[in-house]
Amino acid sequence: MSTSQRTDRLILRAGQVKDIDALVSAMSEHDVVSQLSSVPWPYSSADARKFIERMQRDGLPRYLIFEATDSGERLVGGCGVTGSAEHLKIGYWVHKAHWGRGIATEAVSALLGAIANQGYDRVFAEHKMENVSSLRVLEKLGFVAIAAREEGVNAPAKSDPSLVLRVKAL
Repeated sequence: MSTSQRTDRLILRAGQVKDIDALVSAMSEHDVVSQLSSVPWPYSSADARKFIERMQRDGLPRYLIFEATDSGERLVGGCGVTGSAEHLKIGYWVHKAHWGRGIATEAVSALLGAIANQGYDRVFAEHKMENVSSLRVLEKLGFVAIAAREEGVNAPAKSDPSLVLRVKAL
């Protein structure tokens, strides 16, 4: 598995120890963390270190998202996959200062390519009902809403009624 991806504007790569401070800073935005399913609050350096250490544990693609700048890279978000082969689920976030710039769509599109290259044929995603921005990202990328128990779809059980479950064939 590739540990990095590039798009027109972004560098997606596994986190490194040098990224801990930037990750802690990004996760200090309550508006970002409140849309994620399982992030400690407040987010500490120890949390960032554990997250970075777990990023590549099972060969599934998980990336921090960076923009290239004149002085190096700037952390703008993260995206990745969790779950089993039958129930792969993507997650993503973008630092609030970079909302509305198409970063999530561009990064998740690259993530979906990495997943397809590993031979998977579908992936799930969830978003909070009130998170219209996340809904737009998923719709642009071809995800469709499903019921957790929809006939003929072996979907992960929905644990929170405030979440919308979506699926995309790769």
